[in-house]
Amino acid sequence: MKAMILYANAGNGHRRAAEALAAVCEQDDRFSEVRLIDALEYTNKVFQDLYANLYIEAVKKAPALWSIAFDESDQPWRGEKRRILLHRIHALSLSREIRKFDPDLCLCTHFMPADIISTLLHEDRLHTDLGVVVTDYYVHASWLEKYVNRYYVAKAESREQLMQLNFPEGRVKTLGIPIDPLFENPGDRDTLCAKHDIDPSLPLVLLSAGAFGVMSGGDMGQMLSSITTPCHLVVVCGNNKKLKEQIEKHIEARGAENITYHILGFTKEMHDWMAMASLFIGKPGGLSSSECLACGLPMVIWNAIPGQEVFNTTYLLENGAAIAPDNISTLPFRIDQLLMDPERLKRMQETAKALGRPDAARAIVNDAVEHLGEGVVKIPVRKKSIRDRLRRES
Repeated sequence: MKAMILYANAGNGHRRAAEALAAVCEQDDRFSEVRLIDALEYTNKVFQDLYANLYIEAVKKAPALWSIAFDESDQPWRGEKRRILLHRIHALSLSREIRKFDPDLCLCTHFMPADIISTLLHEDRLHTDLGVVVTDYYVHASWLEKYVNRYYVAKAESREQLMQLNFPEGRVKTLGIPIDPLFENPGDRDTLCAKHDIDPSLPLVLLSAGAFGVMSGGDMGQMLSSITTPCHLVVVCGNNKKLKEQIEKHIEARGAENITYHILGFTKEMHDWMAMASLFIGKPGGLSSSECLACGLPMVIWNAIPGQEVFNTTYLLENGAAIAPDNISTLPFRIDQLLMDPERLKRMQETAKALGRPDAARAIVNDAVEHLGEGVVKIPVRKKSIRDRLRRES
């Protein structure tokens, strides 16, 4: 069999989910060839820049407007023809590439390539199985396709949501969000602590610095130094060298006796740090949240993006796998509360572990192969949904 895994590099999560699926397929002898495709690479430069950057700039500079846009566009099948036409016009090369490869299975972690493949199936210009893999804990209307084989969602409520929209019950599976197969076997904590020179007797707090937006390293260091419970504090700065230098400078000047700092740049060992951590501080993206759950790692949520990350936050909070401080000034206080209450922290860790699906990528691939060739279903569209009626009445 030949598999094509497609995403659009408009947000890191879509790419990481696709890479996880591709990694599983490449380890699977049932596949003779696997292609991992960024759909945007097959569009023109102007469209690439707009598509990839518009979302990022909107959530950074105008989150309130993004929230409105997210909600207004979340109306099933409304504006679908316009969206698909836009994708088709700018992705003719992608259509040709898909038809040339002629895959037996297509898995899409973004709706843009899913639109293209669904249209090709409708026009009988392609014969393949299309699996749509939703990468958040909510199914926005943009993900909806009329011609599809299977949907993969992260929670039971999302499955019910699709069934209410007339998707056949047997074609929607709740298998989680695909994450790197490395999370399936995270390793022994004591062994990992020895590898990274960590005292295993102390809790480890893992912080993703990107969640704090434009906050300077000095301000971030000052805020974190308010934590009073002895712990390891690992700050991951990614490719932001300036921020890393600022935090290191603050620590060197002031430090904190109770905290052992570890300031990292970009790391390929995030799975190690998550497996060692007691708490994770960061944004509730679909992939980050799923990785934390797979490791039994409670989250301290900060700066959730309006829209999908708010839904992710709700899911984590209502299941007891996260907390969300009211204000950045109280964030150290909330961390201390948890670190000084090991019983509560243990309960949250157990809850997170129970929600986790470290094998999601493998489960999705196995399900897709098991049901290969079942045929495309056309979704009977319900023109007027309950939500639409409520909108008009209000």
